[in-house]
Amino acid sequence: MIRPTAVIPASGLSSRMGKYKPLLSLGNGTVLSACVDLFRSQGVERIFVVTRRQDDEVALAARRAGAETVSNPNFEHGMYSSVLAGVHALPEDADAFFMLPVDIPLVLPRTVARLLETFEESRPTVLYPRFLGQRGHPPLIGREVVPAILSHDGRGGLRAVLNRFEDRAKDLDVADFGIGFDLDHPADYERAKPLFGREYPLPEECEQLWKLHGVHGHISDHCRAVSRVAVALAKALNATDRSGRLDTGLVLGAALTHDIGKGTKRHEVVGAEMLHSHGFHAAAEIVRAHFDTALKPDEPITEREIVFLADKLVRCHSPVPLRDRYLEKVEMYADEPGAREAILGRMDRADGLRARFDQEAGTSSERLARETLA
Repeated sequence: MIRPTAVIPASGLSSRMGKYKPLLSLGNGTVLSACVDLFRSQGVERIFVVTRRQDDEVALAARRAGAETVSNPNFEHGMYSSVLAGVHALPEDADAFFMLPVDIPLVLPRTVARLLETFEESRPTVLYPRFLGQRGHPPLIGREVVPAILSHDGRGGLRAVLNRFEDRAKDLDVADFGIGFDLDHPADYERAKPLFGREYPLPEECEQLWKLHGVHGHISDHCRAVSRVAVALAKALNATDRSGRLDTGLVLGAALTHDIGKGTKRHEVVGAEMLHSHGFHAAAEIVRAHFDTALKPDEPITEREIVFLADKLVRCHSPVPLRDRYLEKVEMYADEPGAREAILGRMDRADGLRARFDQEAGTSSERLARETLA
């Protein structure tokens, strides 16, 4: 087993943000604690946060989060001075280390887990996470690179050093937009706040998931159409006295990936496991349930039912009356014993959900689907 560590440079000036980035609130903690917790959650035991001084506010916050601190009196000389300070502090038994600037706090825990797994299997000199063809943070850097980092004069930064090891580097494709999203400006911070801790894929991450799992053509077209209808249904229900109850981001991500396992037996189960493997657990459970519905009268309509209903209102990428969608299946499987009864049972349950949605939202779901896909 490898013995990884992590370095988090956190001594920058935050001049473009206007506020000191490491101590900005994020989730139930701060930007800094989010970065520390990211590694701790994946078993990285020694995490070094590079601060300006050992007794400054960031250093105190880092130690409270469970990290060790390294002071960088040369912080005004730029990022590479923090890289040097962090690398100098690495223990001798560290096989590899992550490098994550503190202003990149949205990396998914599953990305770190997959980087560790892949590094253990193939032992590249440098392992980069890659999203939609672009490398991001945090790279996992082998111990053998340390002398080159320490002897470098700083020109071109850490990238210039790592480029020397390109022939021994490897890329790991991940569905994680966070590897390239940094908090440079106040608008970036405002975007980050609602995304932290999410368990569903963003639209661009869905594109990556499709590529990773071979989804294309009519399946991706169907998922896009279903996602448009699902978001429209969620907004319609949120416009009632239940306003804000449904998470449209979760609805969108789950709808875009609901058929990611298509072409396999029990594709909804396979699709759910695919999403779980990328850390999108909330979306995975919606995908797992999109084959049938069993909502009880006293249970509220959730994102799960919205995605289920939207899927039943779309044939390929066009709107379709819900009952027609099922009756087509009855005809298709007419010669299969027991199929007619099973399909009609699912149709009645789905139609009951449709009627309940229409009543609660005060509008026709089938009409919404037609208008949305017009």
